[in-house]
Amino acid sequence: MQFHVPALLIAFVASTTTAAPNPIPEQTKALSKRIDHFGLGTVYTQQGGTGSCGQKNPDSAHIVALSNFWQKGQSPGPFCGRKVQVTNTGSNSGTGGAGRTIIATVQDTCPSCDENHIDFSVGSWNQLTNNAAFGTVNIKWHFCNVNGQC
Repeated sequence: MQFHVPALLIAFVASTTTAAPNPIPEQTKALSKRIDHFGLGTVYTQQGGTGSCGQKNPDSAHIVALSNFWQKGQSPGPFCGRKVQVTNTGSNSGTGGAGRTIIATVQDTCPSCDENHIDFSVGSWNQLTNNAAFGTVNIKWHFCNVNGQC
């Protein structure tokens, strides 16, 4: 049996060629488009009051307050109920927990916060900083998808 090299090459290429890959699932696309924000994290207490999102939460709840930049000075703000994923990137003041990541729910507004500054409930702060004393921490954060997937 005699084979020609060009014919073998064509047969080999044809046998190893596959169909186009499946498209990227929608949820993966949405995650790949997320934008990381870098800012400052601090802690606040609700003192039994109702947050700007209309909910009364204990200080132990895993919630956060976003700046007026995001909440648009509205009550309830447009991001009420939305989840955020936050990573503790360290602190210049010795606050612990560098590298810890949490997911918390937006339930309030921080009127004195800059655009990417997040105010954490005591429960969120403790989780993010490994129960460090109150202070400030550098953070990287992003919004989770509307369906809560981070």
